[in-house]
Amino acid sequence: MPSPNDAKIGREEEAKLALENTRISRPVAWMLTIGFLLTIGSVPLIQHALEIHKNLAARRAETARGEAPQTPLAPKFTNVVQELPSMEQLQAAKNPRQAWELIPSASQFKAHEDALQDDSFVVQWTLPRLQNLLVGVGVGNEQAYCGRTLGGHRWLHYRPDVDYVTSRGFLDPALLLVRQRSGEGGEVQPDPVRAIVDFERQLARRGIDLIVMPTPVKTMMHPEALSSRYSPAQGVLQNPSYSQFRERLRQNGVKVFDVSDALWQEMRRTGKSQYLQTDTHWTPPAMELSARQLGQFIEKRVKLPSQEPVVYTRTSREVTNRGDIDEMLRLPPQQTWFGMQRVRIHPVSTEDGELWYPSRAADILLLGDSFSNIYSLEGMNWGEGAGLAEQLSFVLQRPVDSITNNAGGSHVTRERLAKELARGKNRLRGKRLVIWQFAMRDLLIGDWKILELPSPKQRN
Repeated sequence: MPSPNDAKIGREEEAKLALENTRISRPVAWMLTIGFLLTIGSVPLIQHALEIHKNLAARRAETARGEAPQTPLAPKFTNVVQELPSMEQLQAAKNPRQAWELIPSASQFKAHEDALQDDSFVVQWTLPRLQNLLVGVGVGNEQAYCGRTLGGHRWLHYRPDVDYVTSRGFLDPALLLVRQRSGEGGEVQPDPVRAIVDFERQLARRGIDLIVMPTPVKTMMHPEALSSRYSPAQGVLQNPSYSQFRERLRQNGVKVFDVSDALWQEMRRTGKSQYLQTDTHWTPPAMELSARQLGQFIEKRVKLPSQEPVVYTRTSREVTNRGDIDEMLRLPPQQTWFGMQRVRIHPVSTEDGELWYPSRAADILLLGDSFSNIYSLEGMNWGEGAGLAEQLSFVLQRPVDSITNNAGGSHVTRERLAKELARGKNRLRGKRLVIWQFAMRDLLIGDWKILELPSPKQRN
């Protein structure tokens, strides 16, 4: 029978007592220490030996061709030395500040570190095999979450998409403060409302309308593919701050086009998914529906000048590809967890049969991210000539200009526009409408820089 003085102790206190009373013999301590050092030291040694062997083979091949060897013999880790300033550069510095500016930044060293990790033979051999085992038990990685099997296909979700719907509100003051201080090499501007209202006012001074197009992300539309607790009938998931975001933009006169409800209704009507199974992006029918809805929104809300008739036509073709989230997992080529997906796209052509191209003379400019590009850029392997700008041209039967970038929808396309204006390439000449499309996840993770467009007086 326990003594009255005996009392239950907590886990932390129990662990503390265990550590304080654990004794490791000297031979075991030496064995563990040596084993640890050998483990962490063997990886770079193996890497350097393999790189030198590869470089020697390349130099022998160059010599056999009668060429002077150009391949360096030293392993790649020595490349970081090239970032350091030379003695001549340091001597040429006129003051300590100039000398300090010659020192490489932390981001430059981080880039070298990332490159070494990506090129590591040990990582390239080990990671795909380990990840293949983890996927088997439903574990993804820092970028990808393994979803459920629906319709005979396993789904994948992009972590920032999941974070968007599970995070606290992106306009929460405490979160804004944390994000403001989280930037590398400087502060982040985390408030999307400030950036959007500022951009709208700059365009308004030029007589140009703005339509903001926050594009729903996959987890919002298909939470049932991530958790059995949800069903499509429950509606679109949304971040807690989104309604406040919409209201603040409305109060400032900003036009917002959100296709979320239309996509959800289409999913309920047809029973078909609106997003690709192992990719972050929407399906071609979902993107085309968005273009039709956007065209109707423009016709109701923006007065565009009449113009000469332009004829755009569409053809049809099938495309088969792996999803971008599948590629993020870096699985071995022979993996069988995730298959290819086949979709049908509708490339848009001009009246003379050429594939659609952006028109600098158009009165509509689309600023977009990868949701605009997914069926436009051949390099994304989902076809070309069938993206959002192309479909909008087809719907409106009028030219569209576009500046698109696959990442950084919160600021990169605006930066590209500002740079072109500064160089004298006036991408806003003749424009009556700018459409700013970006993934909704950027409302939580984007850097919403306040960017000043060159003054109208500086235009050509």
